[in-house]
This record gives sequence, structure tokens and C-alpha cells, in this order.
Amino acid sequence: MISANFASVTSAPMERLREELSRLRHSQCTPVLLVGPSGAGKQHTAELLHHLTYAEAKKAPFVTIDCAAIGRERADGELFGQARGALASADGGSVFLREVTALPLSAQVMLLKFLDGMRLRRVGGERDRELSLRVIAGASRDPRGLVKVGKFHEDLQRRLAAFRVNVPALQERRDELAALSQQLIDDFAARMHKNVTGLSAEASALLATYAFPGNVRELRTIIERAVITAAGSLLTVEDLALGQSTWNESPEPARFFELDTSPDGVPPPLDVVEQAYVRRVLEHTGGRRMAAAQLLGISYPTFLKRLRELGVDDGESLPRSSATASSGVRRAH
Repeated sequence: MISANFASVTSAPMERLREELSRLRHSQCTPVLLVGPSGAGKQHTAELLHHLTYAEAKKAPFVTIDCAAIGRERADGELFGQARGALASADGGSVFLREVTALPLSAQVMLLKFLDGMRLRRVGGERDRELSLRVIAGASRDPRGLVKVGKFHEDLQRRLAAFRVNVPALQERRDELAALSQQLIDDFAARMHKNVTGLSAEASALLATYAFPGNVRELRTIIERAVITAAGSLLTVEDLALGQSTWNESPEPARFFELDTSPDGVPPPLDVVEQAYVRRVLEHTGGRRMAAAQLLGISYPTFLKRLRELGVDDGESLPRSSATASSGVRRAH
């Protein structure tokens, strides 16, 4: 069933999205690729497309598979097992492959083969079975970028992108925030049997300025928690507790070593990079060469030889800060 809080809100980006989906309702076997940030509503978009496609059907299955959760060993069976696999189960309806870029390459090849002929042979089977269904693939990361680094099959990306839909982040849909918040409040208040009817003026103003790094999913979490804790009929700033939110994007990984390019943007030669990195490792170990060799995973004699080849063996245990600076190295603690 379509979530009311997604299907009935109105904003210019969402109207454009619905128009795109409505053009697809008569081509039930055309694959669709939904690309958008985590929490933006790709699941609901897939459900909306399914509803538009099979609005007149008495019964049409909608099957969701979280490709990031099934694991490499189970991927083939979860998708292509003829008895209980997702594709067979979705025959006559739709299958939504959440985070399709997480599929192992072997499963990507099998999915491409299926899309080319819409025929399924169960794992270990000898006969093909023809299916009629729509494959909807969701991705938080653009598959085109993953193709370039060899993590996603190029032909599968092209096949899935026969019809590509970009699902906008909540930041791009600010004009629907009030209506979406209200419908979430109504949903949770009814579910929890609480007399919560809306937002106070201060709480509404606060939500209007919040960044929502977790998109619609984060808004849902905020409203659900606020309805649970609310003591009055209107949610307050304290009920929203945005300052206490633990919803964060993945933290920026610590950087041990960085190297600047030259002013003209040309990358440095490999020996310059290696020399700068060796100096950074020695700096990290306080000039202890045995410890540096162990961190680099090489023998001590090999490390000493490489120091001489790189011109780092200058008789000093600790690399000079001037040398580090001149190489363009930046370090993060």
C-alpha cells in the first residue's frame, strides 16, 4: 500500500517525479532506475510506480529485496531461486531491488541476462521460465561512477537506466515539508492513540531551517519520537529535540596522508608520492625505522634499501619538517 504521507504531498519536484512515473504505467516490463540520497523516498517511489502500473489489477505482487543485506553468498538464491526467489515471487507485479549497486558482480551478470530475455532459470535448474514483471532498482550512489571504478557492470547500468528517475532530497522539496510533517503527525498520533494535532509555531519554524541530512526518513524518525514524548496537543521545540539527534551522515574518515598537486593540476610522479609517504610514516613513528618498516609490511633491510633509493636516507632519524612541507604533504591527526 502506498504511504499516504508520500503520495498526497505536493511540491514542484514531486509533481515532476509523478509525471515521469505516469508515463511508465503502460510499459510494465521496462526496468526503472531510482537514484537519490539515502532516506529520500526511493522505496515509496517504487511503491507509487507499482500502484500506477497495476491500479486496475486485482492482485499484483510487490516484492522488495535489500541487496545490501542479503550478502554475497545468498544473492543468487535470493534473486534467482525459482521457487522462492524475488524475481519469481514478483511475477505479474514488481520487484524493488534496494541498493542494487551492492549486488556482487556475479549476480549483476545474472540480472543483466534476465533483463535481456525476461526468462529465469533457477540456480542449478535446466529449464527456463518466462516471467512478466517490472524490475525497479534503487541506488543511493550513482551507478555511473561505480562503473568507472569497476564496481558495477557497465551493460547492467545501461539496461537499468532505460528509464532513470532522480528522487530529490528533502532539501529540494521544502515546500512540502509542512504537509509531510502534518501527515506524519496524524499517522503516528492515530497509531499511538495520542491527542497530538500539529506543530507549534516555534517547532514549525525550527523544522523549516533544519538541514535533514537523513531526508524523509529522518523527518519520520523525528516526528515519531516527538509524538511519543509529547505532553500536549502541539509538538514543541523540546519535543523535536533536534539538538539531541544522533542522525548523522557517515563521519569523514581520518586522513593519515595527503599530497597536493602542482599549481597546474598535474599529479606528482610515483617516486615523489612514495618519498612523501615514507617521510610521513617515519614522522608517525617518531623516526623509528624498524617500526616504520613493520607498519609498511616490509622487512627492515628492504626498507633501508628503499630509503636510500628514494633519497630519504640522509642520516637523520626524523624527517625534517621542511622536507615534508616542500613535498606538499598534509597530515591529519
